[in-house]
Amino acid sequence: MSFDHHDPRFVDDPESVFGPIRETQPLVHSELYGGFWLLTRYDDVTAAAVDHESFTSAVPGTTLIPPTQPREDPLLPIELDPPEHTRYRALVNPVFAKPRIDAMRPDLEERATRLLEPFARKGGGDVMAEFSYPMSLGSLARLMDLPDEDQGRWFDWVERMYSNALRDKADQAGAVRDAEAYIGALIEERKREPRDDFIGMLLAAEVDSHRLTDLEVRQFGILMLLAGYETTSGAMGMSLLYLAQHPDLREQLFSNPGALAHTAVNELLRVVSPVQVFGRNAARDLEIHGQTIPAGDVVLLAYGAANHDQRAFDHPEQCILDRHPNRHVAFGHGRHLCLGANLARLELTVMIERFAELFPDFHVDPEHPPTWKPRGDVRALSSLHLLAGAG
Repeated sequence: MSFDHHDPRFVDDPESVFGPIRETQPLVHSELYGGFWLLTRYDDVTAAAVDHESFTSAVPGTTLIPPTQPREDPLLPIELDPPEHTRYRALVNPVFAKPRIDAMRPDLEERATRLLEPFARKGGGDVMAEFSYPMSLGSLARLMDLPDEDQGRWFDWVERMYSNALRDKADQAGAVRDAEAYIGALIEERKREPRDDFIGMLLAAEVDSHRLTDLEVRQFGILMLLAGYETTSGAMGMSLLYLAQHPDLREQLFSNPGALAHTAVNELLRVVSPVQVFGRNAARDLEIHGQTIPAGDVVLLAYGAANHDQRAFDHPEQCILDRHPNRHVAFGHGRHLCLGANLARLELTVMIERFAELFPDFHVDPEHPPTWKPRGDVRALSSLHLLAGAG
């Protein structure tokens, strides 16, 4: 089989591709990108996500295929297994603790208002460029204590790291070097002038009685820029597109955002699933659905497909804004559950509240159809032009 998660047809509508596979072939093998296996059913995906002894994360460069960041060293902490993963993740868990994230709400509300007011005054525009990207980058800047004026540089680096793994590997490698040099300069600056911020905290931290190396601190920083920006800005854009395409749901949500925002955010994440597939490696020969996955082979866990599995969700094709319980895996599952889940939920909640207040009625500009970024593992729009009014 030649399943390709970067095929434009898949990027445009993953479920139209995943659905038939999930129902008829619960385990498939693709020859593309060096070869990999694909799990699509909810129970298979969640079981594999928590079984690190069978499905290891500790193989650098195979979480996304092809890799966004050419390297031999693991990207911390997502390319580690327990017990190493547990120790490294414990270093940054306090940064993402819910009380600390909740304390960011006033700043995020102010930022969202500042971005959306001029957008609303002129009747719309490209919501990715004018809201989603700067909102996501600004939130990361607040969390990492980085200067807002550097947002353009981060945007450039992350875009090139993600997209150019498919288009221009030399330019991709250049973006990686530039981003690493930037984080490296911050490390040297914090050594000279210590601060109680993200980089400063990592420099002061210890794992098994030893301080993190500069390389390890840099890997944490790169992960923040890569994972934190691309997935959240993608979730914002795809959620807004979905609401533009389903005005009845938008009206229901915006009429009472205070009551619905919490469950609606989780349901929109389930429906759009920014992270469609995420890689593991078979730690040993594995027998699944009557087939053998040889040790060392790459296995993609299809979180997006699992989120639409009728075995796990009633009426999975419907977006039910007050769905509860909602066992979605948009943030992954198990030990590797996304570090930034609390921040992403807060950003999406603030987005819903501000759009309900400032830009409640909108439609897709028919003269500027949405455009997609080329990757399908982490799926996101590159542009989304919205106009005020019913259309």
